Amino acid sequence: MKSGSAAQNRFSNGLPVLVVLLVLAYLVLVPLGILIVSSLTPSGLPFDPGWTIGNYFTVYGDPEFWKMVWTTVQFAVGSMLGAMVLGVALAWAVERTDLPGKRGLRICLTLPMAIPPFLLAIGWILLLSPRIGFINTLIRDITGIDDFSINIYSLGGMIFVQALSLVPSTFLILCPAFRNMDPSLEEAAMASGAGRYKLFRRIFVPLLSPSLLAAAIFMLMVGFLVFDVPGTLGMPVNIFVLSSRIVYLATDSAGGMSAYHIISTIAVFFLVILLLQAWAYHRLTRNASRFVTVTGKNFRPRLIKLGRWKLPVLGAIFVYFCLATIIPLGILGWTSLMPWLMPPSMKAISLASWSNHLAFFTNSLTLRALGNSLLIGIVAATVVALFSVLVSWIVVRKGGKSGKVVDFLAFLPIAIPGTMIGVALVYVYLNMPFLSVYGSVWIIVIAYITTYIPFGTRSTNSVMLQLHKELEEAARTSGASWGRVMRRVVLPLTLPAALAVWIWVIAHCIRELSSALLLQGGENQTLPVVLWNFWVGGEPNKAAAVGLWLVVLLFLTMLIWQMWGGRKADNR
Repeated sequence: MKSGSAAQNRFSNGLPVLVVLLVLAYLVLVPLGILIVSSLTPSGLPFDPGWTIGNYFTVYGDPEFWKMVWTTVQFAVGSMLGAMVLGVALAWAVERTDLPGKRGLRICLTLPMAIPPFLLAIGWILLLSPRIGFINTLIRDITGIDDFSINIYSLGGMIFVQALSLVPSTFLILCPAFRNMDPSLEEAAMASGAGRYKLFRRIFVPLLSPSLLAAAIFMLMVGFLVFDVPGTLGMPVNIFVLSSRIVYLATDSAGGMSAYHIISTIAVFFLVILLLQAWAYHRLTRNASRFVTVTGKNFRPRLIKLGRWKLPVLGAIFVYFCLATIIPLGILGWTSLMPWLMPPSMKAISLASWSNHLAFFTNSLTLRALGNSLLIGIVAATVVALFSVLVSWIVVRKGGKSGKVVDFLAFLPIAIPGTMIGVALVYVYLNMPFLSVYGSVWIIVIAYITTYIPFGTRSTNSVMLQLHKELEEAARTSGASWGRVMRRVVLPLTLPAALAVWIWVIAHCIRELSSALLLQGGENQTLPVVLWNFWVGGEPNKAAAVGLWLVVLLFLTMLIWQMWGGRKADNR
């Protein structure tokens, strides 16, 4: 009986590992494998006959490809540097100075996350388009210089908008590092006669460098991954980065049949670059504990008194908030009230109406897209939250080779952009018509689950490490099965982290564009896709109205996230 019970326990403990490995392999390895196979076929369709490496010679032997790679590098590095400079300055100002109203400042600096990057880009197009931009028009009217224009349709414009959109994430990543620096180290250094330069070099740099480097590499990865800003600002003037080129070749924008063989070959190069960055990021975050300040006493950071610089610093924060939120949303709000594009003026106020906003609630296309966005977000967020808890349990409790493999597969999608996931799923489900997934909302759900698993597991891993396994062992000793232990012990204890993951994933599913754009069909369009189609289809006023309601939805989600975070902090 005992041997049979032991065998049953081994089976019940081993089955979850096997199931998780199979699910992760299906979600991650199958699309990537088919993508690589597609790069080796003449047509780019994975199940067509014939093999060739000619696609690699065609793509990598083209000088235009390497120009596009250089443009991608400039865009990624430029937006990363801009976000890091602003993020470091803002994190330092909020966490290490005596600025007043820090809670309100933190809210103001994280709210821009509720504005999708492509909507931010549209707002700045309405402001700085050479032909219709309100700021350009205003300057020409004031100066009388007819040919004056600041061109947002440029690499510099792309970097500017992308950097603005990355600042809130950079700020959130760096704030804990600035907040958790023990002031006793600074006081000891100053008592030993260290000057400001030596204090910076010997104390601040070692303590902050892991967080700074990890944030920089993560933002660099995002710069390589994103399509939203390059697609909105670069594609109309033929400034391509790798992600926007993939979308261009995979959609009707390229004209005719999608160039699947070229797409797959570019994607393989893309994947190698991003895997190297993901490896560097993983090593930096893994080794960050080498520089953790270990102390058994409570402390507050040593705040720097700004004195007469207090108002200028608050003014600089307000300028960023205006650039990232108030100004672009203001011009979008004005555009949504107009029958056609026109700059703000007293004369134009008489033409303002709510017709574009009323159409949002009466148009079957937008209502269906709203329903699709909510359905996709809720399902994907629920699966990611629950699956992340299961993955973290295997990684932390089981450990060993199986835990390392599961952890690697769960982390791998962080190096796969939404454009590549979308293309890979097109390959998979076009060749599996019996599943009836292609063209439905479920193919987008699968894409989002794959995309957001890394975030979910990174969040639940840290919580699982804090849960002592004695509670589970006690439940098993009482005769509880594995499933009962997970349902009655593990899930209740990890519920706060799972709910935080759930809210975060919903917010990002609602705003995500690239995967949904590649996977759109007749009935599965989401709100960002409808907004994009209105914009590229020459209906900017409708796009602005849809965009504002999308921001309202995201603001509500962010508010719930902030309230949940504050509630957790109050309960500590």
